[in-house]
Amino acid sequence: MEEEDNNHSNDFIIDEGFPVLNNFHYLLRKSKESQKKEKAEKDGTGDCNAEKQRHNGEMHKNTDPIPRHQFASYANALSMNFPSQRKSFLEDCATVFTARTREDSEGYSSGSTFFLPCGMKPRCALEGLAERIFKAHVDGLEWEVDEEDEAKTGEGKTDDNEKTSWKKKLLYDPERSGAEWWTLVLDTPSDNKPAKKTANGDEEDDDDEEDDEVGMHFDADYGLEEQVAGMMVHPRVATVTYLSDTGVPTLILDKKSPPMSDPERKSLNGDISKGWLSHPSFGKHVAFDGRLLHGAPGEYFPAVVKKHDGSEEPKAKKMKVDQVRNGNGDDNMALGGKRITFLVNVWLNHCPIDAEILDEEIVEKLTTPWQSAVEQKESNLKEGDPIKPGFEWKLLDVSNPDALTNTCTINFASVDSDGPAGDEDVVICKRHVNFGFGASKEDLHAASKMASTEGSMEMELCPKVLTLTVGDECVSSDEEDDNSDEDN
Repeated sequence: MEEEDNNHSNDFIIDEGFPVLNNFHYLLRKSKESQKKEKAEKDGTGDCNAEKQRHNGEMHKNTDPIPRHQFASYANALSMNFPSQRKSFLEDCATVFTARTREDSEGYSSGSTFFLPCGMKPRCALEGLAERIFKAHVDGLEWEVDEEDEAKTGEGKTDDNEKTSWKKKLLYDPERSGAEWWTLVLDTPSDNKPAKKTANGDEEDDDDEEDDEVGMHFDADYGLEEQVAGMMVHPRVATVTYLSDTGVPTLILDKKSPPMSDPERKSLNGDISKGWLSHPSFGKHVAFDGRLLHGAPGEYFPAVVKKHDGSEEPKAKKMKVDQVRNGNGDDNMALGGKRITFLVNVWLNHCPIDAEILDEEIVEKLTTPWQSAVEQKESNLKEGDPIKPGFEWKLLDVSNPDALTNTCTINFASVDSDGPAGDEDVVICKRHVNFGFGASKEDLHAASKMASTEGSMEMELCPKVLTLTVGDECVSSDEEDDNSDEDN
């Protein structure tokens, strides 16, 4: 059996929505055995290598080392070293922003994401941040073996008295792992904008169309799903790093995508009992299980803005995706009032099909200096630029998130309220899915305001507060044209 385990190849398989290697659990078991052996050696000789223990410690207590948390929040994970570079970093985010709203007949919003392979050297500050985030979340996904004995038996020492050389082995395939990343620059409502008028002189409803929202969705390899119907493969960890203090909160729900054995997506039906809200704050970083449903439905969980008297109130407006033009003015003129986020999905053992390495022509347009003077020829650092990088990534231990003290229980709308907040249709997994919000809007807005005091908050959702109902399959415009041709 041992010999058979050692002959395991690194074939691609899917385990509960995650890409894994078929020797993944074997590696975990072997590292646990190594941990036990080290303990025995320490008990006998007292000279066990402390570094080896660290690599074989906390992460092996569970079968899967990541995701470490369903949801985790980290305040002040990112800071900018220079005001001018903060401005240029935000402008770089606007430059690479390519998200476009979907058509009514399309199953998902179209747009580009980028990929930084695990072993690739970053060429710009945006890729540098993606690398920092990836490394932070995969830190510790390794174990140590003896190089000499690995060649003989695959594990362990042949002579307890012989000092040997230890090397690290990763629990994932670095050739098929990396950071999928992209930016979002969303236009937020402004109290300073004059009300729009209709042809009759009446004030126009300023609520944007549903297409312009950050709709509820799963992060997945949708390119692969197009090739293999029903196959939803997810990143291990999904992350959001906020680069502004304004905008609607991110809503993460304790609802995973349906398995391939559920082609009609019936497992999406029903109530959702738990979720989290995360309000934007510059430098804040949140991470969650890459299989969870999430989005930013601002009508129900709105932004919380400061009133002129200094108090707070929820802003019940939807967010509109807006391509931001680069400007030469200050931050307020160029990107003031925008909800800016830097998003990274941590992929292990699989590279999403449609995510591509950032084009070199775009890299050359980015202005935030990157790398040191020694590496100037291989980066966009200009002569005279500060050697210190434009940003500082402060999150060194993702296993220690912020302790969130606020929690909230949301109940179904009471008889003396204005009734349930309403419902909206969203396309998920190529199905029309109705989100029914059974709580009152007043209670949902109050929950958003409560979450803003600490930044992030867990919510308990009572029955019928948030209910999903799966409808018909979403038919693309191309399929409709094909069916029309067949009918004729």
